[in-house]
Amino acid sequence: MTNKLIIIPYISNHGKIIMASQLNHVISDMEVDFIKDCSSLEEKHMAFTCMINDKIIASAGIKKIWNGVGEGWVLATNNIYDFPIMIAKAIKQNFDYVAKSNNIKRVQTAVRADYRIGIKFAEWLGLKNEGLMKHYGMDGTDHYRFARIF
Repeated sequence: MTNKLIIIPYISNHGKIIMASQLNHVISDMEVDFIKDCSSLEEKHMAFTCMINDKIIASAGIKKIWNGVGEGWVLATNNIYDFPIMIAKAIKQNFDYVAKSNNIKRVQTAVRADYRIGIKFAEWLGLKNEGLMKHYGMDGTDHYRFARIF
């Protein structure tokens, strides 16, 4: 069977589905509000969902902070490991498109300092490490600030 990838606009329900089987870590009490309101990431032409064989695998996008600056984000289910290359390429292609078509000059994101795959992925997307943010995470973990200038 050939795996069929489709890209659709992100809606908040996609985030709720992803968070129910998320990739990174067990959901903490502090993150429950985020799960309840994944609609904060829903922004027309700024976010998309990757589906393979009619199953949501990952969503990604850019949340506009102010004119020309956005926060990049990715949510992924644990099923992403079944299609890592296919999803990574789709995110990279759509990341560039979303930034350029929405006149975003700077995209920034935070990556857990101990999440090696996330760091490599950010670098592969062309983001540069701008430094360590101590105790940045909801759980007190350190994160790196990555950014890309378009």
